[in-house]
Amino acid sequence: MACNPGRGKADIVAKQIWTLSTAGLLLAATQGGAYAVATPNAGTPTQSVAEQTLLSKGIYWINQYRYDLAVQAFNKILLTDPHNSEALKWQGLVDMAKGNTRSAQVWLNRLQSEAGADDPNTIELRQTIELATTKRQKFAEIKFRANTEQARSGRWADDLKSLFDRPPLGQAAVEYYKVLNQDANSRPAVRQAVEALIRQFPEDPRYRTLLADLGYGKGELNSPLQVANSAPALTKQAPRTKTKAPDTPKPPAVVQPLNPETAKAAENPEKTPELSTFDQAKQLSDDADQLLVKGETAKAEDKWRAAIAKVPDYAWFRYSLASALNDQKKPQEARDLMETGLALKPNDPDMIFASALIASQQNRDQDALALLNRVPKDQWSSGMSGMERRLSYNQYLDRLRAAQQRDDYNQVAGIISETPRWRAEPEVQALEKEIRMRTSPRIQMSTASSKIDGSAGVSGIKTQEIPLQVDLPLDANHTLFVRADSLKAEAGTVDPATANTFAQVGTVVTNSPAVQQNLLNQNFSGQVVGIGLQQDRLRLDLGTTTGNLPVNDWVGGIQWKTDLGPGSLRLELARRMVSGSVLSMTGAIDPVSGQAWGGARRNGVSAVVYEPITPTLDFVGIARANLITGHHVPDNTELNAQGILSKTIYQKAGQKVEVGASLFLWKFDKNLRYYTYGQGGYYSPQSFASLTLPITWTGSTEKWSWQAQLGIGASQSRESDANLYPLDPQLAQQAAAQGNPTVIAGGKGGGASTSFKLALERQVLPSLALGTTINIDRSQGYNPDVFSVYLKYSFLDEFPINRPPEPLVPYSRF
Repeated sequence: MACNPGRGKADIVAKQIWTLSTAGLLLAATQGGAYAVATPNAGTPTQSVAEQTLLSKGIYWINQYRYDLAVQAFNKILLTDPHNSEALKWQGLVDMAKGNTRSAQVWLNRLQSEAGADDPNTIELRQTIELATTKRQKFAEIKFRANTEQARSGRWADDLKSLFDRPPLGQAAVEYYKVLNQDANSRPAVRQAVEALIRQFPEDPRYRTLLADLGYGKGELNSPLQVANSAPALTKQAPRTKTKAPDTPKPPAVVQPLNPETAKAAENPEKTPELSTFDQAKQLSDDADQLLVKGETAKAEDKWRAAIAKVPDYAWFRYSLASALNDQKKPQEARDLMETGLALKPNDPDMIFASALIASQQNRDQDALALLNRVPKDQWSSGMSGMERRLSYNQYLDRLRAAQQRDDYNQVAGIISETPRWRAEPEVQALEKEIRMRTSPRIQMSTASSKIDGSAGVSGIKTQEIPLQVDLPLDANHTLFVRADSLKAEAGTVDPATANTFAQVGTVVTNSPAVQQNLLNQNFSGQVVGIGLQQDRLRLDLGTTTGNLPVNDWVGGIQWKTDLGPGSLRLELARRMVSGSVLSMTGAIDPVSGQAWGGARRNGVSAVVYEPITPTLDFVGIARANLITGHHVPDNTELNAQGILSKTIYQKAGQKVEVGASLFLWKFDKNLRYYTYGQGGYYSPQSFASLTLPITWTGSTEKWSWQAQLGIGASQSRESDANLYPLDPQLAQQAAAQGNPTVIAGGKGGGASTSFKLALERQVLPSLALGTTINIDRSQGYNPDVFSVYLKYSFLDEFPINRPPEPLVPYSRF
């Protein structure tokens, strides 16, 4: 019977390339793709040479996608030996290759009855069926998680280890250990397991190839692989280097058992047939394989050129040489080599397919698809179909990623909905999940308490804020958010006994008969409300303070982010509240006149640049320029700049520790940090410099996320003299007439500082996350404590935790 000696190799190359993609094995098993088969295991002591020859023939026909002929070979074995577990297994694997899991299950039931549940053939077939059916989705998810979560969590490895009730065998083992090897903690056990499989099944090349693919050597534990007692009928196959396309069977030698005369020669080694020209070329190609393994690339290329010279129209010798040329960074030579082959056989499906594979290796996917389309669809092999699917899927992903890059998730959603062919792919499922999350209404709520020690009713401040944010997605790109924060700011009550020399707050001494005692209490409550529009790169918001606050005024801003290569840039134009005291934050009331003043607002621009210098060294630069205004407060200008270097000193899955250095420079035009009428109540030195050395521990598990930071630092500052009534000369004259000061002298300051920050977040339910933060700063004259608890809830989909945690920031501190 005539056969095409190249078809087997072509299909297996495409199949093995396809199985490298996510869930490729499972998709192939259920959609008609070839199952990645190997030479048969060593036979039982009673297995005859004839049975082993039939097994080899059957496996060959599987590789050729001639499942009908493969079944005939295995049936011949079962007619004479109905208990042959190897043949029973391959009958089931044929059905799996055709996507007929029900028939495969029938063979599995028979195999379990004949050989028992613990027989290796039973285990391999059962695990193959499970991976294509009951465990298909779980395995695909684990592979996806292994590729996306390994930097922060190893939980997927535990899930993978629980996938099977016993160590995997066959192609299931190949797929299993490739994934498990991505977990650094499991690699020693993976190597031991694969080496044990090589020793247990020395004639199965899959395990040696796997060992080499995992980077643990070339799989040379024993002699070169061959089938026991049937070596004359099979060709030795050297392992290929990892940089090349996966190995394929060498079909011409495998064809020989189909010829009765050749089969007789296999049983009688004395009669060695003379090598044909093709066999001579094939031997040269085999020699080239061996030379390539040894790193003798130039000699290997010469061998392949000699093989091509003998059989110039055979596609797969050209493919092997072209692959080697690609690896040697000679893409044009590889392309020319295949184009010469196409000129010789322009309509040969194998030559076209091999050329398409080379085009794909060179990332010329459009050319590869164009080549495939030169072959009529009814002549496509399953390997061609698999390659077309992979290339089309890659192009589909490119469309999705391009839309992602533009932050156009509406287009992402449209692309997904219009092409349901790929809806089952894990990467597409992940995007669908993100679309659902983006279009799900959410609510975030927090309670935040802070305290800064100071004079009662003057510089001391306690705040209690209850931020509330509701996110209302307009579509996958735009989210409308509403803020409604409750704010209580308390300075306490001014004590006249400690404020009788001059007006610490307001216009006159606090024990004056003109003082309204009820106004000595500087405690206020109200709300900060606003509305905004959020995109990935743009945020707009507009809000105002309202309620029982001395000064109510508007706030808002526009923020824009963009990528700068691996780094990023964020620009903002905004008007924000100035925290630090009740006077600056909400305003205060003069106890004599009842006049309100304060309520400072920063109006300005800021820029934040992030740049990863090396994989373990980051830089963040921050610059701000503001005009600070307030009600009956002089305008003031503010400039600051900060540079932060962070070095990762420890890292493992899900955790890292960084040490850093932060230099902060700050200056204001005026000193307005006091609390008399017209002063601003916010710290505003004329020069300030600090150096802080933080150490930060960031980590996460499946349901926990945290970041802890401890810092020490030192600072120097200078303040100019401050007019106590900067906008009211008459008040200054009255104060002077009473013997009270009108100017407070400036001076130098600074000292050591310490800080501690902790943020913790937990996934309580898929749609509910809880978190807490603690911030403690200690320095001379400044000792704020901040504590918050927050929740995040999604109404339609899950609300995953942030890594690192991201608490809900009060609107007053945007």
